[in-house]
Amino acid sequence: MEAVSGVRLAETERERLEQLVKLGYYLNVADFLRDAVRSKLREFEFVVPRKLTTAKTKSEVLRIIKQKPNIYADEVASEIGIDIGTVINLIEELIKEKQVTA
Repeated sequence: MEAVSGVRLAETERERLEQLVKLGYYLNVADFLRDAVRSKLREFEFVVPRKLTTAKTKSEVLRIIKQKPNIYADEVASEIGIDIGTVINLIEELIKEKQVTA
């Protein structure tokens, strides 16, 4: 683990942090800063798009639905790494083709 350079804070921010430490929410100011950085980094987690043909994507959607019949479309999208609109369209096609039931 590597230390990062110092951070300048306004006096009021420093006082608020010290108050959180005194109240027992954090062990020290550094503990708060680590928690804040981790929280902010989670907001910027990126999804790497997959290059799948429509046929391959459709077969993956079908495979997942067969494995987990009660799965929601957003969960399928997350598992495959594609947008929910595409998943919904493919599910509608699969229903029309009678490969899955609504």
